[in-house]
Amino acid sequence: MIISSLVLIAGILASPSRYTSVDVEIDWNGSVKETTVSYRAIAGDDGRFLRVTRDFDPEYMEIEVLNSTYGFPGQPRNVPEWAVDTLTGSEGWPRALVIAFPGLRPGMTIEWTFRVRESGHLAGSGFFYTYIAGGEPDTITVSCPDVDNLSVGTSGFTETTGRNRRYFSSVNKDYKELWLSTASDWSEVQDILLESSDISAMETPPDLREAAIEAGAAGALPRMRVSRGRVLITESMQLLSFPGGDAGFEVRSLQEILDSRRATPIEAATLLSAMCRVMSIEAPVIPATNILPLVPSPLGFYRAFILVEGELEEPSEYLSPAGWVDTPDTLWLLLPGGILAEMPPREESEQGLEVWDISPSDGLFSLSVQTEGGFDRELRRKLAGMDTEDILLTISEWFRSSGIYFYPKSVQLSDLFNLTEPAWIIVDGIIPPAGDNWIETAPSLNWNREGTVTRDYVNVEYGNNVISR
Repeated sequence: MIISSLVLIAGILASPSRYTSVDVEIDWNGSVKETTVSYRAIAGDDGRFLRVTRDFDPEYMEIEVLNSTYGFPGQPRNVPEWAVDTLTGSEGWPRALVIAFPGLRPGMTIEWTFRVRESGHLAGSGFFYTYIAGGEPDTITVSCPDVDNLSVGTSGFTETTGRNRRYFSSVNKDYKELWLSTASDWSEVQDILLESSDISAMETPPDLREAAIEAGAAGALPRMRVSRGRVLITESMQLLSFPGGDAGFEVRSLQEILDSRRATPIEAATLLSAMCRVMSIEAPVIPATNILPLVPSPLGFYRAFILVEGELEEPSEYLSPAGWVDTPDTLWLLLPGGILAEMPPREESEQGLEVWDISPSDGLFSLSVQTEGGFDRELRRKLAGMDTEDILLTISEWFRSSGIYFYPKSVQLSDLFNLTEPAWIIVDGIIPPAGDNWIETAPSLNWNREGTVTRDYVNVEYGNNVISR
């Protein structure tokens, strides 16, 4: 009983780390933005603040630490110099400034201040800033110059002005959102986001023409040619995640992209758009975000599609030649002409069909699978890009995880790289020996999604989820 009480007391005393406040001071002279951010927090026993990081891109950003202290109330001490370092990834990746807090204990107050100086394309195009937070920190204050044509969008903030500056203070401890932008409308934002993309997309290097010819040879239908072009990009390139900041919207020349075999989301979309242009298909690049911007701003756009015949293709999000555009959350698209539009929910038929043709006397079976909606996507993800032996091995594992002890010997399947028609497979193979009283639980594939799967059983009797002669 004493042990139980001690455990209960320890559970009550346990406390997580939490931010208490953030102060942000922004200055902008028309081409350079300087942001000073001061954090205050209380350390808990979860080790959350053993170290803090601030990513930055050395191509257009400078960063320095102005303050880093920690300690129990009334006993602050400075973080030693050896605990502040810059971590560098591979070439082309952002760096990170790291502050470690050696000997941090629960209940200690910690403070750190970063100053970030940005002189890249976005800072030169306007003044843009976004802050979105949940329950933490308790309070947020943001100050910025009172520049002309500054649009403001807020939720959970109050605003005051004075001394040619504007001040925003949080009043809501649950959800807080602040958007600042000097862009006049969404058309201006579109120009900012796609400036280098538009320039690069007009190039026609020899390698691009060859890729377009290869994609065009796959079929006459525009959608099929676009799908093939997407497959060429995803199979031959390392598709990078969105690098953030200015780097996210800079597009190198198409030849550089092709030579490096690496592409950011907007570079991959630009390359696919250019391939379509060579094939005489109009396919503008469409930036997208999952955050509803409260004012016209280039911040938050981290995905890039192309728009072909009213439908979207995304060459980089799923990093797979059989990828698709899946929208469980709302996406906001910046359409041609600077129109911000919500991607409508996709009405899909979540259905699958399994036909099990079973011949116990011969010891053989044939399975035919047809798919729609999410089942179509799952089938492509499981099997696309594999050779026949790997496909049979994958199907064997799929059978085994579904509790089906059949042995697949051969397989036929649709072109899983062609996204213009539903995917299907036919599997033939061997079943265990069957006696006169042979009976087996009805086979059924274990799909990783909700939906309607119709199952038909041929040449056997079916009832109560079992099959028999």
